[in-house]
Amino acid sequence: MKVKLIRGVMIAGLVKKAGSTLEVEENVGRMLLSSNKAELVVEPAVKKAAPAAKKVVATTATPKVATPKEKPSTPKKETA
Repeated sequence: MKVKLIRGVMIAGLVKKAGSTLEVEENVGRMLLSSNKAELVVEPAVKKAAPAAKKVVATTATPKVATPKEKPSTPKKETA
C-alpha cells in the first residue's frame, strides 16, 4: 500500500519524516491511516491507447464490360 506521511513516524525501527511517500504492508498502512499519521496515495490509472480502428476497404463487384477485343460470341445466322 502506498501512503504519504502526515507526521513523522517510526516504521520498522527507522525514522520516516512527514511528507515522504513510501510503500508499506497492508496492516502497517491501515494502522497509519486509522491513526491519522498518513494518507492513502491514489495513483492515476494508466490509460491504454484505444486499438486503432481496422480499415475496411469497400469492394464492389463491377460487371465485366465487353471491350472491342472481347465481343460476345453469337451464333451466325444461316441464310436461306
